[in-house]
Amino acid sequence: MNVMCGIAGIVGTQDQTLVMRMMDSLRHRGPDGIGYCWRSNVHLGAARLSIIDPDAGLQPLYNETGELCIVFNGEIYNHHKLRTDLKRKGHIFTTETDTEVVLHLYEEMGDDCVHHLHGMFAFAILDGERLFLARDRYGIKPLYYTFLPEKQLFLFASEIKGILQCPEYTPRLDMQTLADWIALNHPVGTETFFEGVRSLATGSTMSIRWDQQITISEPRSYFTPHFIRDKDISLAEALEVLEAVLRNSVEAHLAADVDIGFTLSGGLDSTLLALLGHEYQSRPIFTFSVADGEHHPDLLQAQSVAHMIGSSHQSVVISFDEYLAAIPGCATAEEQPISLSGLPAYFLCGKIAHQVKACLLGEGADELFGGYREYLDREFKLSRIRMRTPLLKQLGVSPSDRALNLIERLSSSPPFDQYLQSTFEMNLSDPLERHHLNIFDKYGMAAGVEMRVPYLDDSLLELVNQFPLRHLVRRDLGITKYILRHLCLRRFGYDVTDVVLRRKESFPSVGMRLEQRFDRLCDEILPDDYLTQHELGFCFKRKRSLLLFELFYEIFMVHRGDGKTVGSILSFLKSR
Repeated sequence: MNVMCGIAGIVGTQDQTLVMRMMDSLRHRGPDGIGYCWRSNVHLGAARLSIIDPDAGLQPLYNETGELCIVFNGEIYNHHKLRTDLKRKGHIFTTETDTEVVLHLYEEMGDDCVHHLHGMFAFAILDGERLFLARDRYGIKPLYYTFLPEKQLFLFASEIKGILQCPEYTPRLDMQTLADWIALNHPVGTETFFEGVRSLATGSTMSIRWDQQITISEPRSYFTPHFIRDKDISLAEALEVLEAVLRNSVEAHLAADVDIGFTLSGGLDSTLLALLGHEYQSRPIFTFSVADGEHHPDLLQAQSVAHMIGSSHQSVVISFDEYLAAIPGCATAEEQPISLSGLPAYFLCGKIAHQVKACLLGEGADELFGGYREYLDREFKLSRIRMRTPLLKQLGVSPSDRALNLIERLSSSPPFDQYLQSTFEMNLSDPLERHHLNIFDKYGMAAGVEMRVPYLDDSLLELVNQFPLRHLVRRDLGITKYILRHLCLRRFGYDVTDVVLRRKESFPSVGMRLEQRFDRLCDEILPDDYLTQHELGFCFKRKRSLLLFELFYEIFMVHRGDGKTVGSILSFLKSR
C-alpha cells in the first residue's frame, strides 16, 4: 500500500538531466529506488521508500492505456474501500498500492477525487497536456513549486532543494517571509524563504497546462476545517466516541509490511499512542526516546512506559560532539533558519532509521486538544510578539497581510472563550504546518523514515473540532488537554498517573544544556561586534542565532542546498 517518497517534476524543457538532478537531491527520501516518466517537454520523478508490498508500487505509475501517469508521496487510509468501489465500476488494478487507487479515482472523478481521499499525501498526475497537483488537508506532506515565466519553466518538488537544482532559478532571500518569521517565529501562508518558491496550500489543488505557453491555475481549495462546537455533548459521551476514533486512527497508522516504531517523549501524547498501539501490534514494538543526559526526567519516564508495554526500547543520549556534528545536516533538512530546538528530534530520526522504516509520533495533539501554555494564558504569546515588533521597524519590511491578521486576532481583547477558539483555529493552520509538520517530515525523510501522525487523522480532527472548549482546556483548573488526560486515565488507570499529571519538558528542553553550551562556544569564538557588523544582526539577540541564519544562507542561497559544502559547524563558526 504505502510508498513514501520524494517527488519532483518539470514542465517546459526537453532536458531530462534536470529532473535527474532534482531527484538526486531528494534521494534520501526514497532509498529504495528512483523512477522517471519522460515526455517531450514534461518529466516526472519519484524516489521510493517502500513500507507495504515492497516488491510492488514502482513509480511513476500508469493507468491501463498509459495516458495517465502519477507520482505520489503519502498514504491513503481508506484505499481499501475506494478500491472496492472502483472495481465495481470496472477498474482493473495491477498492484495493491494506494498510489494506483488514487490514479484510478482521478480517472473516474477527475479533480474531485481529492474529496474522497483520507490520509496524508502530495501527488502529481500527468494527463495529456495537463499536470494536476494536490496536497492533503492539513499539509502533512510537503509540496513546493515555482514558475519562471521568462524561461517558460514550471518546477515542483517535495523539498525546495529539488527546485534549487535548476540553474535558471536564482535563489534569493524573501524579505517578506523573513518579516513574518521575525513577527511570529514561523512563515505563514504559502510563502517560503526563497523568492518565487511557494508551498501548495494545504487542502488545495492546482493545474498546469501548456501549448504555446504554460498556463497555471490559481490553487483551488477543496477543504476548509469547520469549528462548530457542540456545547451539549457531555464529557462521558465525548470520551466514548473519542476513544473509538483514536483507536481506529492508531490501527490505520500501524498498517505496514515492515516494523513500525513509536517515539516516546515522556509525555501524554506519545504515551497514549504507544499504549493503544501495543494492543494492535502483533509483531514486536520498537520505541525510541532522546535526551541530553541519561537522567533527564523525560527519558526516565519514556523508559518506564517502554517497560510497561514490553517494547524494544532505545534511549538515545546526545553528546556535545554529536550535537555539533548534526547541526549542518539539520539546517539542510529544514530548508529554513533553524533554532536548534528540533535538533534532538532530527538526531533521533537518524537512530530510528537503523531499526524501522516508519514511526508514529504525537505531533498535532497540542494543537488539536489545546496543550500549549497560550491556551491558558493569552499574554504568554502576545508578550513574545510585542518583543519582536521593534525589530520589524528596523528591518523596514512589514509582515504580510496574513501575518498582520493573525497578530490582530491575537492582540484584540475578546472574551477568553473567543480568544481560545481563535487560538485553536490559528494553531491548526500555519504554525502546525510550517513549524511542525514540514519540519518533522523533512527530519524523518532525511534519514529515510516515514513519520506518521495519528492525531491528525481526518475523522479525529473533524470530531475533536466539535467538542466544547470546556472539554479541551480548563482554565479554572489550569489543565490543558483535559479530555485526553481523562481518556488516558480511564483507559489505562493507575499505571499512567505520572504521565498524565507531570509536565513534559519537550524537545527544546531535551537539548537545552547542549544549546546553552553551544551558545557559550559561539560567544567565545565570534567577535564582540559580530551582531552589529552584520546587516541583519539587529534581528537576533544571540550570536548563535545569527550564525545559524548565516549557515542557512550559505547552504541554500550560495550552495543551492548542498549542506556538505559548509563542512563542520566548528569550521563554519571559525570562518566568520
